[in-house]
Amino acid sequence: MKVLVTGATGFIGRRLCQSLAERGIEVRAVYRGQPGGASPGTEWWHIPRFDEVEAMTGAMRGVECAVHLAGLAHQIGSAGEGRWEEFFHTNVTLTRVLAQSCKRAGVQRLVFLSSIAATRGAENSPVTTAMSPAPESDYGRSKLQAEIALEEELRNSPVDWCILRPPVIYGPGNPGNMERLLRLVSKGLPLPIGAIRNRRSFMYIENLVDAILRVTEYRGQIRATWMIGDDTQLSTPELVRALAIAAGLRPRIFRMPLRVLRTLGRLADVAGRATGRSLPLDTYTVSKLTESLAVDSSEFRRQFAWQPPVPVEAALRMTSEQILSRGSS
Repeated sequence: MKVLVTGATGFIGRRLCQSLAERGIEVRAVYRGQPGGASPGTEWWHIPRFDEVEAMTGAMRGVECAVHLAGLAHQIGSAGEGRWEEFFHTNVTLTRVLAQSCKRAGVQRLVFLSSIAATRGAENSPVTTAMSPAPESDYGRSKLQAEIALEEELRNSPVDWCILRPPVIYGPGNPGNMERLLRLVSKGLPLPIGAIRNRRSFMYIENLVDAILRVTEYRGQIRATWMIGDDTQLSTPELVRALAIAAGLRPRIFRMPLRVLRTLGRLADVAGRATGRSLPLDTYTVSKLTESLAVDSSEFRRQFAWQPPVPVEAALRMTSEQILSRGSS
């Protein structure tokens, strides 16, 4: 079996290529910039432009399955505003080209890594695939349009397809909100998050890779979209405490009324515009700390007889250790 991976030099792509090779699966890793370095079982294939059907079709020759990870990632706060054309080209046009190339080259299955953002930006109930999509950001809207483009291209094609919508992905080597929160805890700073009672889903990188592997090796027809995620849903205070305990730290958490926290966020927005600097507790950050966004992945687990192989406690411990060791090196 040979699997093509786009986005092979990224956080998820590097780990997926490694896992595929470890299973004895040939990997064709396509890239635009610099290759990811020599690795057994991986063939690096340079394509200057992913939006050229002929070039992508050539890369697809002899491939049974393609895993599409490449795209313009979610941008934090104002960095993601006013960039619809860029999101559309990178996430939608490239996905359509990839689907067309799969048809031309006779690829058997295309796996597309979408995002929970294609469905919701915030939701009090766990998100399922039965919910009507209502993305709230240009990134989320581009991911949804990419899903639609893929289905349109492959609707009357023999190419099987699978769309996966994970929540936030974390793990060693991926900076993000978890790293920022843990560094605040490590400095002994008090965090005003004690009154937050939200529920959020996360997914450890090794669990995501394992889910993708399960899909690539699945023998039956799929042609469906699935929500995926780890077992545990955490509130923001629970996440901070879990990260701290995993790192051997004691978090300092106190209760601040949510209305006060949101007011501080709006004041930070004003101050940020006046100074031209992004402040740590702006409206965007407060919303992400207080809103709920959990996934219901039970359908995926039943269909593919899958469970996350790495428990959340071990995942948080390995992530915390790597973050703090990188900071002290």
